[in-house]
Amino acid sequence: MPIVQAQMAGISTPTMAAAVSNAGGLGLIAIGATGVAGARFMITETRALTDRPFNVNLFVYAEPKADEARAENWLNALRPLFQIHGAESAATLR
Repeated sequence: MPIVQAQMAGISTPTMAAAVSNAGGLGLIAIGATGVAGARFMITETRALTDRPFNVNLFVYAEPKADEARAENWLNALRPLFQIHGAESAATLR
């Protein structure tokens, strides 16, 4: 069974990721807690320490945009289920 290193922003290091990859697993560096320069360094350093595949984990949060028509469609679709169970349906999805 393959070993996949956990993505641990602020804890995983290029050395750790390279060691896991060199041992036959999938090493992982988490760059979500660093800036562009830090990410570039971590990727470059990991590449220097292994010629094996490794994963780069990055999380990006986008500001959600409300879609009122879609929300209303969901509320309308769910309303009968609330009624079946004698519960009051939600007025909004927020």
